[in-house]
Amino acid sequence: MDQERIAMEGNAELVHTMMTVCRERTLKRTHNSDQLSATERQEFQNCILKYFEAPNHIMSAMSSMAPQ
Repeated sequence: MDQERIAMEGNAELVHTMMTVCRERTLKRTHNSDQLSATERQEFQNCILKYFEAPNHIMSAMSSMAPQ
């Protein structure tokens, strides 16, 4: 049970960090609307997708380095 809780807390922290970083990278400092523009929305989605794709690239690189 403790391991599950630790994993869930770690996952929540990862998602929070990912959202914060993507928000900082994609939203303009002068943004004062409660809605995102189409450009901001696309940039934010692309940022999030990069985070989700990263483990695949790492695993692929590790697999290619493994002795055969």
